[in-house]
Order: sequence, then C-alpha cells, then structure tokens
Amino acid sequence: MSKAKEIPYIHHIYDGVPVPHFTPPERFEEIKTHHKSRYDDVFIATYQKCGTTWLQHIMNQLYDFPQGELEHINKSVPWLEEEEQSVIDSMKSPRLFKTHDKWSWVPKGEGVRYIYCMRNPKDAACSYYNHMAKVFTGHYNYHGSFDDFYNDVFMEPGNSEQGWYFDHVISWLEQKGNSNIHFLFFEDMVEDLDREIRRLVDFLKIECTEDKLERIVGDSKFDAMTKNNTVNYSWRDGVVKSSESKFLSKGKVGNWTEHLSEAQSDEIDRLARELIEIPYGIKFRYTL
Repeated sequence: MSKAKEIPYIHHIYDGVPVPHFTPPERFEEIKTHHKSRYDDVFIATYQKCGTTWLQHIMNQLYDFPQGELEHINKSVPWLEEEEQSVIDSMKSPRLFKTHDKWSWVPKGEGVRYIYCMRNPKDAACSYYNHMAKVFTGHYNYHGSFDDFYNDVFMEPGNSEQGWYFDHVISWLEQKGNSNIHFLFFEDMVEDLDREIRRLVDFLKIECTEDKLERIVGDSKFDAMTKNNTVNYSWRDGVVKSSESKFLSKGKVGNWTEHLSEAQSDEIDRLARELIEIPYGIKFRYTL
C-alpha cells in the first residue's frame, strides 16, 4: 500500500480530515455538544469554491438582512465553525449559516433546511488552487504549482480540506430524498440566475416581489459582487489575503481548460462518471 502524501499546507485535523487552521477541532466538538438548532435555520452548504459567497449574498437579500446590514457577509451569514458559539446563540431568527461540512458533520434539527450547491470538479479544482496558492496565502502558506496541488491536495483523498471532493458531494447526494435539502448547480446559476433564485424562493416558501427579485439578480451578478466590499473579501487584504489577488476571480464556467492537462481532465471525467453521475443520476456541465 502506498504511503499517504504529506498535507502541504497549514491545517488542523478533525475526525481524520484536514480542516482550516482557524476552525480548530475543539470548535467542531463544541458545536456537537452545545449548538441548538432552530426550526427556521438555513444552511448554505458547499465544497469550498463552489458558490458559497454567491449564495450567502443572495440568501441574505432574500431574507431582508435578518442580522442587519453588517460590515461584511461573514458577519451576516457566518461560517458556523469560525464564529464563537455565544455569537451564534445571540443571532436573530431566521439564522443563515454557511458551511463546508459533509452531511454527517452538519447540525440537524426539525425544520432546518439546507441548500447544497455543486460545481463541476474541474472548475472547482482550479478555483480551489487559486484560493489556496494565490489568494489566502497567509492562511495556507502553500507554494506548490497547479500540478502539485492537483496531485497532492485535490486528488489525494486524505489531503483536501473538509474531505475529498467526491466524498463530500456523495455525502450530500445520498440525501437526495430529503425534502429539507435543495440541490442546485453553480453552472445553472451562471446560465440563468433569475431562474435559480426563483427555485430557491419556492423551496424556502418565502415571499419575493418581482421588483425585489430583479434587484437581487442585478446585485448578485459577478461584476457587481467584485465591486461590493461586503462580499469581495477586501476586508482581509494585507492580513491573510494577498492584496493583489481577487477572491472572486472568474465567476465563469470552463476556466479549467486553461489549467488541466488532457490526462487530468480525463481522470476527473472517469471519477465523476463512476462515483457520482451514474450512481446518483446527475450530469456535470463543464462548459456552457
């Protein structure tokens, strides 16, 4: 049996899986023992770099800023593991959270709803590399090339944060019959954001006027978000984020063609088909 590759970036380990160094294992355990779900909690769940901030921004507007219009999106729609439990407990309902947890880790409770956004694994890999090697340089201290990242992090089952991409997606797709989970694709949002927000509204059973919908769609376009300092992570510039980098880097489908080799692309095609597409009846889109 081949020896597992060393994890080449700063991290913690929880339940045998790498997690960010700012979400220590003790916080995961605290959530298991102290977090109390509310019936109207909503979790935005993704593998990293698969539309999380986009959905945080959309959901915060759909719910009319339940915590008030705070200085940035991670205060309004916090990452549960990153925030102190006392802050979580003091939030007004409905509470909106982001998470990169696999299904078995995420808090459960009667009435709690989940939105799980999938992104094709080729673009996810490229965006995750940019995030680790070029944007949050202070978080990760990662210096490998894209090929290094592909081999040693993304495609190495024990080396990706929150677990291997394919395992993460599978953990959620195994819940396809759960009526409290809404599944959507990043690519579908790029193709027709109006349509996908309408589907969210239907799932959440909330009211949204045509004027409000039009405003949210406009404010959630890629160009608008890159200029919005509450969602573009400019508050991290010069701290753990490279000031020259863009957190919202491309916002398009098919950027993988500029980075993946033919062999890498074929490998992802095979794994996606064998592990996800055939067993769960879905189809990733790699171009639009």
